[in-house]
Amino acid sequence: MDDIDSGLVSGLVVLAAVADARNFGRAGERLGMTQSGVSKAIAKLEARLGARLVHRTSRAVDLTDEGRALCERAAQHLAGISEAVEQTATSQQAVRGRLRVNVDPLFSRMTLSPKLSAFLQRNPGIELRLETRDRIADLVSDGFDLAIRFGEPMPSALIARRLLEARILTVAAPAYIDRHGRPSEPQDLARDAHQCILAIDPSTGRPFEWEFWRDSERVSVAVNGRLTVTDSGTKLGVCLAGFGIAQIIDLELDHYLNSGALIDLFPDWPDERFPLYVYYASRNHVPAKVRAFIDFIVASLSTAIGAASTRNTAARGSPVRKGGPATGKRNGAQPTSRPA
Repeated sequence: MDDIDSGLVSGLVVLAAVADARNFGRAGERLGMTQSGVSKAIAKLEARLGARLVHRTSRAVDLTDEGRALCERAAQHLAGISEAVEQTATSQQAVRGRLRVNVDPLFSRMTLSPKLSAFLQRNPGIELRLETRDRIADLVSDGFDLAIRFGEPMPSALIARRLLEARILTVAAPAYIDRHGRPSEPQDLARDAHQCILAIDPSTGRPFEWEFWRDSERVSVAVNGRLTVTDSGTKLGVCLAGFGIAQIIDLELDHYLNSGALIDLFPDWPDERFPLYVYYASRNHVPAKVRAFIDFIVASLSTAIGAASTRNTAARGSPVRKGGPATGKRNGAQPTSRPA
């Protein structure tokens, strides 16, 4: 193998073309080379092997016995290389193979899991491995094809595509309000009478701060809470059970809000947003399986975005405001803004 290099392989390819065309000019046309380029390639190959490979005449080019024997032995190997290249190119277009996805826990539970069956049925050649993690870490070295995360991305070699900007809701269950009363303004959450469910920022190891946005006004509140969690699903479950108040991303929450299982405590503070990104390794030559999953995510989000936008507009009568926190903080997602 040490004696094989690109020059040797290209020389064999030229020799095979000459054997088939029996003319340097026609061989050059097939290979996109000049006639003199073909002649030089054959001369280099002959010099490397120390053998005469072709007979050159004014009318045609014939292979010598050595050239013919070499061409016959190399033909199957060149065909194998061609087949391998073709299969690789085809696999880039085929929606098949193992797909490993690093996904935010809340997004996986609320948005992906109800729709995964349809994706897998539509793509029977896919073997999907979905892993819920609180951070991206090293996407490539960890063997992931893509990652889905809330939060603004930090500088990275990864491609980051923004999928949506979701509202942050401050919610509680009716059972909680019955016991503790409903806060009338965000500052009430600083009182001992209220219990807020805190969430850990994985990038700092400390609980996220609580903020409230209304147009250009932003308020930070030092909330009280005896429970701190690292998982968004746990936080949602504890909130639904009536223990405390939680800040959660408005994604697939219509069932809980419309049924009254959760109450939006501050509908007049509706403007905090948090973005969702998909990360993958390269913008060029994206495998078909990765493109198919990204398209599936976009289609899955369209329903959720439409429902949330309709409810938000009806509640306030104003359009969704673009922009989101650049600090990577937010309670409803267990995000990190560091894709590294």
